[in-house]
Amino acid sequence: MKYLKHLPVPGLSNCRDLGGYAAKGGATRYGVFLRSEAPCQVPPEGIQYLRDYGLTATFDLRSAQEIDWRPSALREAFTYRPISLSGGAETFEKKNLPQGEFSWDKVYIKRAREHRDWIRAAVTACVEAEGCVLYHCTTGKDRTGILTCCLLGAVGVSREDIAADYCLSQVYLQDMFARMRDGSLTIRQGPSNLEDYVFQTPFTAMMKFYDFFTGEFGGVRNYLLDVGVTEAQLARLEGKLVEPA
Repeated sequence: MKYLKHLPVPGLSNCRDLGGYAAKGGATRYGVFLRSEAPCQVPPEGIQYLRDYGLTATFDLRSAQEIDWRPSALREAFTYRPISLSGGAETFEKKNLPQGEFSWDKVYIKRAREHRDWIRAAVTACVEAEGCVLYHCTTGKDRTGILTCCLLGAVGVSREDIAADYCLSQVYLQDMFARMRDGSLTIRQGPSNLEDYVFQTPFTAMMKFYDFFTGEFGGVRNYLLDVGVTEAQLARLEGKLVEPA
């Protein structure tokens, strides 16, 4: 099997492997965790590509309303589990946004503070899953980015590499963003507030989000322990994700 950083999966443009980053004691393994946008239009050849890559399970981070509006094409092909953030894609609801000038780091920090159970559930599901896991939200950058920061940060991947991984979504999602802008793709039922920030993944946002963990908890690992992830689960995550040097 040839593992890749950016997977050319038919029907997906933002599917990426978390392998290949320097981590504590080694490097992250390929073929363990994949991140992507919602796999709603993956054809049979895309499903076969993922099966050949070793995928066994998919975790859907979207709200129930988002899932009903655009169901995952993978839910019958692999083990499928929704792990919904309460409030759904809350960044489209102004009443749920942090006060003051908008920035993504404020949104992510708000979620980390207010949705601790969701982060524990998502990280725990990834830790306990057997085989290769794909997790996604709608665009694969925000809720997916939070979970990615937690997984990579917990095993010692650097702040800079986590931010660089996050930034890639803005490159790979250009076609999806164009369809969202012109209305040919509606990601949820009813009107959506598609401000310019919806289409951005600035590196500063992820750097500041990482700094939140460091400044308030002493690091991502300590935050995860604080929300209820166990030492044993973190040890299992390291064993799964890190290939020793």
